[in-house]
Amino acid sequence: MPEPTQIAVVGDSTSVSGFRPLGFAVFPVEDPLQARELWDELAGGRYAIVLATEPVFAALGDLAAEIVDSAIPAVTVIPGAGSAGGVGQEKLDRAIERALGTTVFIREEDA
Repeated sequence: MPEPTQIAVVGDSTSVSGFRPLGFAVFPVEDPLQARELWDELAGGRYAIVLATEPVFAALGDLAAEIVDSAIPAVTVIPGAGSAGGVGQEKLDRAIERALGTTVFIREEDA
């Protein structure tokens, strides 16, 4: 099997279309749950990195959690067009809590 080198981007067409000229494999979905149907292709070893918009990452969360300890693919969250965010922050908070064994609270004036 060839070494995975490609990057896949999955999300709404507005958010992912700009990645195509960069050579990324683009998977536009109308509904975030459609990304679940693509999961076998995304996580099958062809892609080293899978970038998912926040709504798509939320829909794929349980599937991505199953491969969190795998080297390939690395699955990460990107903001979608017009997204207020949230999922990325939650993922970061969980990673910090796992690493430190506790939750870190940030005061609003420190943010």
